[in-house]
Amino acid sequence: MTYPLEPVTHVSTRRFPWWIPLVVGVLVAAAGIGLLIWPFVAATWILVILFGSALIANGLALTVRLRPSASTTVGGVLLILAGILAIVFSEFTVSALVTFVGVSLIFVGALWLVIGIRLTEGASMLVLLPALLTLLGGVVTLIWPDFAIKVVAVVCGLFTVMLGTSLIWTAIRLRKISVSQTTIILD
Repeated sequence: MTYPLEPVTHVSTRRFPWWIPLVVGVLVAAAGIGLLIWPFVAATWILVILFGSALIANGLALTVRLRPSASTTVGGVLLILAGILAIVFSEFTVSALVTFVGVSLIFVGALWLVIGIRLTEGASMLVLLPALLTLLGGVVTLIWPDFAIKVVAVVCGLFTVMLGTSLIWTAIRLRKISVSQTTIILD
């Protein structure tokens, strides 16, 4: 038995959840604006939260391993405690991290300079410019840590605002696309 085809009067199309990247884009752009308006406060807060969270996450990963040994459990607990202390004592954490970055930049710049001098015998000294800039960045970071954090915060703020704006633009474009128009490629 055959049934006659009935004309389709209403087609239901499911839309892509465009509001998810829109919300994320607004939050990311707001974080970037916060970094631009309050560079020192926002940068130190974000730096401390990221560093402390990374320590806590690594500590948790060590303690919940498939078969943790006593040493990995102790190491995991110590990392969790260090992460909590890093967040609680945020001023010390920022100071220690900035000092570490400054000393690391000086070390890397000096090493780069020594290697560059040996490799550029008779060649252009322009090759040494990145080494000198790295050394200078390390010295500036140690002498003026507040300035160094503000510069990093402003640069990160600009990139974060651009990323948030890009997400918002993408979400607005996705609003017009139905799920049936998207393709998932599985390899």
